[in-house]
Amino acid sequence: MSEKEIKISNEEESKQKNNKASGKKPEPEKKKQDKKASEGESSGMSRKGKHRITSVVLVALVLAGVVLLNVIASALTDRFSALTADITSNGTYNLTDSTTKVVGGLKKKVSIIFLTERKTYETFDTYYKQTTGMVDRMIQESNGFLGVQYVDIVSNPNFVNDYQDENLTTSDVIIKCGEKYNVLHKEDMFNFELMDNQYQYITSSKAESAIDTAIVKVTSDRNDKIVILTDQTGESENGYLYLSKVLGSNNYNVVEMEIEKEDIPDDVNTVIAYSPTKDYSENAVKKLRSFLYNDGNYTKSMIYIPYRNKTDCPNIDKLLEEYGMAVSDGLAFDMDTSRQMSSASSYSAYRYIAASFSSKLYTDNITKDSQTVLADYSRAVIAKNENITQPLISYSSNSGICPFDAADDWNPQDYIVGNVCIMMQGLSGNDKAQSRLIVSGSTEMWSQTIMQSQFINQEYWFNIVDTLNHREDNSIHLEDKVITDYSLQTISRQTSVIVGVVMFAVIPVLIIGAGVMVYVFRRRK
Repeated sequence: MSEKEIKISNEEESKQKNNKASGKKPEPEKKKQDKKASEGESSGMSRKGKHRITSVVLVALVLAGVVLLNVIASALTDRFSALTADITSNGTYNLTDSTTKVVGGLKKKVSIIFLTERKTYETFDTYYKQTTGMVDRMIQESNGFLGVQYVDIVSNPNFVNDYQDENLTTSDVIIKCGEKYNVLHKEDMFNFELMDNQYQYITSSKAESAIDTAIVKVTSDRNDKIVILTDQTGESENGYLYLSKVLGSNNYNVVEMEIEKEDIPDDVNTVIAYSPTKDYSENAVKKLRSFLYNDGNYTKSMIYIPYRNKTDCPNIDKLLEEYGMAVSDGLAFDMDTSRQMSSASSYSAYRYIAASFSSKLYTDNITKDSQTVLADYSRAVIAKNENITQPLISYSSNSGICPFDAADDWNPQDYIVGNVCIMMQGLSGNDKAQSRLIVSGSTEMWSQTIMQSQFINQEYWFNIVDTLNHREDNSIHLEDKVITDYSLQTISRQTSVIVGVVMFAVIPVLIIGAGVMVYVFRRRK
């Protein structure tokens, strides 16, 4: 034993003897340790105090991190709109395929010019703010060919000097490419309604379609001319006005003319005879025949959409017969209930029938999920010469034709012929070139209501028109779509379930799990 150890041992023996003499019991070892710990803590911060401070710091850091993450996310989505996500059921905030094709295929620089500051423009209405966000997304998809400017014409009045012929206001938008420009007024971009107190308010937005159309107009070098033959009675005007509008939106120059009084211009490729309520004269049909013959060069086309009620048109019928076709003296019906889209039982076999394609002609570039064309009150188109005709759209095998003079108690089973054709093409020409005459038995299938529905009538229509006018790229079809709801209430049921699970299950579980981990860590420490 060393001298140091001997000294400590002697001190302990001496201490114990003194305790015995004074009657004190020796202090237990645990108390000694606790006493030392207490003495050590009294000189600094307690252990509980340290844990409290650590917890407060951790909570503060988590809260600061959440706030910082939201600030960064908000800044990024404001700067880069493509980072935002659209969780609405109808894709309210997403660009349509047509818009993506238009801006993604730009080869010329285009400017979208708002005539006020962005913050001011966005305060006009929430629909205006949606428009600026949509333009941001378009720029992201344009590969640098699309830009945006915000020019306050109130503080910069000289800006309007280049647009002397336009009555510009702060709510207008100019789409410009080089020297070509198109002005969009608020009526072009939004739909309005008038309240009882004469206050006008926006009900929906059509800004995306309007801007798409303007971009195509200012960048396209083509302006194909299409003639629509007007009906002297005026009964068909409401129908062809919408067709005229959407054709103009797709950069067609639509000319209305009376075939009885005017000649068809030489630079026209397509003539549309829309629902004439009476027969054309022999001279008018001679003009149409000469137009299609084209001095033996052919390559011209005509679309004939007959009046849906009984009409006596022998001169028009003769022209159709030359192209191997005839129009039925009655309405087509379909008894297949799976094709009947109307809830009105008395008209369900005629109204809103889901028709199918009989040919793959004009079906290229169909991008919609639905592959159904909707027909309504259609007359049948009958092939007289199958060598020069081709059915395009037909009803089911359980379809037939009800004569206009059928009795009220007629039996549909007596008139079923199966696969009734409602749209057909006839040809005339030679081995080198041909002209086409297309007959569509239904006027309503090209109406605004059906063309803007989920069915593919509008896309199919432009496939036909673009092909007839020899447009090489008929993949871009600008549809007049209306965005009617911008609220979060339009999210789909599946999306709402996912959001609910994340917000009320996943995030709370993660927080609880983090708390348990901290607790276990502290206990082990």
